[in-house]
Amino acid sequence: MLKKIGVALLLISLIFLIGSGLYHLIIAIINDPGLPLLIRFALAGLIISLLVLLIALIKERWEDKKNEKFDHREY
Repeated sequence: MLKKIGVALLLISLIFLIGSGLYHLIIAIINDPGLPLLIRFALAGLIISLLVLLIALIKERWEDKKNEKFDHREY
């Protein structure tokens, strides 16, 4: 029980840290007048594609974990 609570707290903390970092990165990119427009779009596309891939992998793992069937025999 405590192990699950610890993992949940760790994941929530990581999500907040990563989200905050991405927010500040996007704000820095938007507010930088010297950054070319092409680089801004490329960085935005990179961030969005990484988030989509991460969400897809998490969803796939969640579904695989839900469909796993274990035989709980002692050997």
